[in-house]
Amino acid sequence: MQHVLSRSCLRLLTTVATVLSLAATAGAQGRTAGEVTDEWGNGLEGATLLAEPDGAAGGAQETTADDKGEFMFVGLPSGRWSFTATLNGYQGLRQIMNVRRLGTNNVEFELPVLPSGGRFRERTEFEAEGGTPKFRFEDDGTFEFEDADGEGEGTYGMVEQSAVLIVRDYDGPDDKFEVKTPVIVEFGDAMFTSLTHDGIQLPKK
Repeated sequence: MQHVLSRSCLRLLTTVATVLSLAATAGAQGRTAGEVTDEWGNGLEGATLLAEPDGAAGGAQETTADDKGEFMFVGLPSGRWSFTATLNGYQGLRQIMNVRRLGTNNVEFELPVLPSGGRFRERTEFEAEGGTPKFRFEDDGTFEFEDADGEGEGTYGMVEQSAVLIVRDYDGPDDKFEVKTPVIVEFGDAMFTSLTHDGIQLPKK
């Protein structure tokens, strides 16, 4: 009986040791989570995240951000890693960080937009009589505007005598502008002396 008990205890101890060994191995692998957003805090769905060892053991891993711009890597060995976030239409960014053995490592990316289409060579403003609506276009491809309901900002690209506006942030009715729905404004002539928005003509200031 004592011999049988000893065997049972031995099997139990072996099982416990195996579980503890697996737990220690899992603990030694970092968990890295984060978020990819644009400059206005919008989550960038579909962004590609690449993790590459930068002195740490292990091979490269890749994942994709979800509809909130969130992502996670599981099983990265502890050590120094390089993380890169890319998405068409945005400037890719790279970060280096040390992945810890325990807990969750956090890494966040804020990707600048790459303007598409032409841009004004200098700050250019348009304003309707009475002060609103009004637009201010910058030479870096960003713009700000104000209308009767609120104000916002975003990026633009010019195609011939039109500007395609992507409103990234709007302080007004929540459903007025969708981030992924462009707003088109038309310029009055090739000299850009005015633009038309919602049927209202705004002379150049």
